[in-house]
Amino acid sequence: MKELRTLPDGSITYELHRKRVKNMNLRVTTSGVVRVSASPRVPLGLIEAFICRHRAFVEKALQNRKSRGGHPMVPAVDTEIMVMGKMYRVILEQPHTVSAYLETSSQDSQLSDTPSDSPLKGSLSKRKGAQGSRSQRKLSRGNASTYAVTVVDDILLVRYPSNHETLDASKVERMWLSFWKTIGQDFMETLAQQVYSEFQQAGYTVPTPTLRLRYMTSRWGSCMPLKEIITMNTRLLLGPTEFAHYVMVHEFAHFIEPNHSSRFYKVMSDVLPNWEQVKAEMKEYYT
Repeated sequence: MKELRTLPDGSITYELHRKRVKNMNLRVTTSGVVRVSASPRVPLGLIEAFICRHRAFVEKALQNRKSRGGHPMVPAVDTEIMVMGKMYRVILEQPHTVSAYLETSSQDSQLSDTPSDSPLKGSLSKRKGAQGSRSQRKLSRGNASTYAVTVVDDILLVRYPSNHETLDASKVERMWLSFWKTIGQDFMETLAQQVYSEFQQAGYTVPTPTLRLRYMTSRWGSCMPLKEIITMNTRLLLGPTEFAHYVMVHEFAHFIEPNHSSRFYKVMSDVLPNWEQVKAEMKEYYT
């Protein structure tokens, strides 16, 4: 049973789901819906008191959803986001800004994507080549129908069509999801090699998996032991690298123990002794 209700002071509208649960649960979905689940026996007054006690959490989560442009992987323009442990500013391309940058960079044969210490440098360099040069020329020409993201030092330069008022939200979303998948593949592959070595050093034999990367809403990663496939969530790119490392270790551990048994957690502790601390920090960060 689902009801749409609002707190008496009008501050929070929420979905109330009555179901057989032992405890009350509160979450804010990626689309910005406040969702509460509670047993049919719990009085409405207790439920609303529960929401009020967690008002700060709800307001913070709603603000985060708003600043990210609705979809968790679509950052808002003129905001700073963490990508693989480094801060980047999301800026909407303006013709004069791009022209000035290209002019100051004209000494080089091609536009430098990122500084040498940037986590995006290695992720893009293998895939750029001649295609990167073409995209830079395209950038300087100013194609009015382009949806694109370009990395310039510590800036994510966003290009939308000239008629910003009629943006296609689905194209914006696809643009960002494609961008994250492109930059994230090399990062995750390097991380997988690191975790593989960590398991070897801890005395465990694991396969070299096929690595997949995609946006997921219900899990951070998954492992198919028989097929030797690990899938990582692109959301892990937007945060500190230790969170992606923890999830990668978790998925590799399933090659040793498919279930979450005591043996599984022993493997986790052998490879990543502070995994419980990282897990707690990760939960708080992405809330």
